[in-house]
This record gives sequence, structure tokens and C-alpha cells, in this order.
Amino acid sequence: MRSILSRSALLAMLVALSLPVAAQKVKIENQGEASVGAEAQALTAEAVEKAVGKAPDGKSQVVFFRSAKSPGESITVNENTEARVELDPGMYYVVATTPGAHAYATDGGNFDLETDTGKTYYVQVIRNQAGRAQLRASSADKFQRAAR
Repeated sequence: MRSILSRSALLAMLVALSLPVAAQKVKIENQGEASVGAEAQALTAEAVEKAVGKAPDGKSQVVFFRSAKSPGESITVNENTEARVELDPGMYYVVATTPGAHAYATDGGNFDLETDTGKTYYVQVIRNQAGRAQLRASSADKFQRAAR
């Protein structure tokens, strides 16, 4: 009987000692996955930057894009009430602009964007469920996926 209790006690101690280690290991693996995801996003942004170019010296740039699967006719993007570009599905347009506040719009509403020198901003042009055009802040990753 004594040896059974000893084994049970030993097993309980081993399980108790291994739990904090297992929890710590999971945390480290999750941090690793986050790091891999961040690295993949950085590589995507770098590859996309090669395709669209860098912002000119002293400027910022905005990349307007539509998914190749986006339904409907061309969408006009305005800046301060002036037509800037008409985008068909699967197209993009790069605007080099002065850093600062900018007001863009479509027939579906306004989109304000504050830009910084040397940075590239991505804006997805979509149609909502009612069929009206909208502008949404986006990323290089989504820009790359929209071309598929």
C-alpha cells in the first residue's frame, strides 16, 4: 500500500511541476507565431513597395486600389471635390502628395487621411451592400491579395 501512495504522490508532483513549464512553452510559441506574422507582413510591404515605388523625397503617397473581384462600374475618387482617378476592378492608382491632411471622397462618403513624409498609405475602394462606393484604410498585405 505504501508503494502505491508513493507512486501517486510522485506522479502528482511531476504533473504539478510540468504544468508551469507547459504554460510557459505555449506562451513562447505564440510569441514566435506573432513574430513570423510580423516578418511576413514586412516582407509583403517591401515587395509591394518595389512594385508601386517609394514616396518621392519630401512627399507621402497614397495607393488607391480595387479588388479584381469588386463588382460594378468604375468608381471615381475625388480629392477636395476634384476627380482624382476612376478605378475599374483590379486597378490601382498611386498619388504622390504633400504630407498633411487630405480629404478624399466617393459618391458613398468622405474619407479623411493624415499623411507623413516618406510613408505609403493604402486605401481600398469598395462597393458596400447598397452598391455605393466607399474608401477604407487598408494595408500592403490587402493590396497584394486584392490583385488575385
